[in-house]
Amino acid sequence: MVQSRFPDQKPNATFTFGTNLNRASRLWRTIFRAFAGLHARPTPYISVLSYLITGAEGATQKELASLMGADAPTVVRVLDVLEQQGYVERRIREADRRSKTVHFTETGAAFAEDFRRAGEHTSIQLLAGCDPADVEAAIRVFRCISENAECVRIPDKAVI
Repeated sequence: MVQSRFPDQKPNATFTFGTNLNRASRLWRTIFRAFAGLHARPTPYISVLSYLITGAEGATQKELASLMGADAPTVVRVLDVLEQQGYVERRIREADRRSKTVHFTETGAAFAEDFRRAGEHTSIQLLAGCDPADVEAAIRVFRCISENAECVRIPDKAVI
């Protein structure tokens, strides 16, 4: 096992949590991109695919942007590219004809399966040696962070 170069946990773990989370996240994305062959793809492209694959297929463009925490124009630009590549199609929502829902095409579904396999391979490689209970605890912590982040009021003036 390679010696970890994560920041020291002193003075306390909560102080360095964000740094450790950021580094692990960056490494995870880098390795996933390598396994998926997506080196040249920007992060929003990969994020849109990830959300669609993990349950957001059929969501509206606006709902997808909200889930991702991204602005709608960015999501629309990515969807334009994915649509040009034949991976997704946008359908007019029956309940509200002003909205469009996003769906994989047949080609997109095959691509999504490859994308999913690359994600599974990344997980297997990077979670090797981790106790499953620790992984489940980490997921609970990430969900809690996400829920808390949605409630944080950002001040008009920076704190520092």
